[in-house]
Amino acid sequence: MYKFLAILFVLISYSLAAQEIPDYKGDYVFTNSRLSMEGIRELITHQEEGKRTIQFNAKFPLGRIKIISDFSENNNLMTSTKYYVDVKWTLISDKRTLNFDQNAGTLSSKGKFKWSQALLENENVFDPLNVQIQIRKNVIAGLQEFSLMLPDLKTGAIEANNYKVVNNGSFEVEGINYPCIIVERVRPQDNRTTRYFLAPDLNHLIIKVEDQDQDGDTMLELKKLY
Repeated sequence: MYKFLAILFVLISYSLAAQEIPDYKGDYVFTNSRLSMEGIRELITHQEEGKRTIQFNAKFPLGRIKIISDFSENNNLMTSTKYYVDVKWTLISDKRTLNFDQNAGTLSSKGKFKWSQALLENENVFDPLNVQIQIRKNVIAGLQEFSLMLPDLKTGAIEANNYKVVNNGSFEVEGINYPCIIVERVRPQDNRTTRYFLAPDLNHLIIKVEDQDQDGDTMLELKKLY
């Protein structure tokens, strides 16, 4: 169960790009060998200056999932605030929260995994959802390779995640074939590769994610934009 959730959290910094990523709302389909579900992912800008949220909500047979990432964005610099996960699947309930206390310089986890960790000095630490905003920013800025810092949800260890633009491709959404820039994250220690398909015609929106490991393929695909 933990591995399934970890893959889903991945699918569902630097002050580099001058362009702010605009709000969006899309219908995405998540599939793997165990289940298929459809949910809404959206990026929201709040009235309070600099406050933004990216979230994913889905329901599927015998369960539901909600993932919320709150962060701030000022002068194009992203700062994580809170990451919340609420999953119910048959008799299984999994709630967890990451709190990024920027004033105290700490990152703590509540729920299934409990730990506390010092944040890094002079380097942003992202969560599994808002990091995808920074991936888009870095590609827009023209970076071909970059690293972003994320915590291990289970242990709290903050680790560098390495990304590289590897190819061009395309993906069809609502009958339109969108050219894509493919960004790859490789984890040799896990025999696992994740590819993000960014569509320049949609402000470099991530419209497809492929996650491949020894247990099979997992996909997140945009079905519809609102």
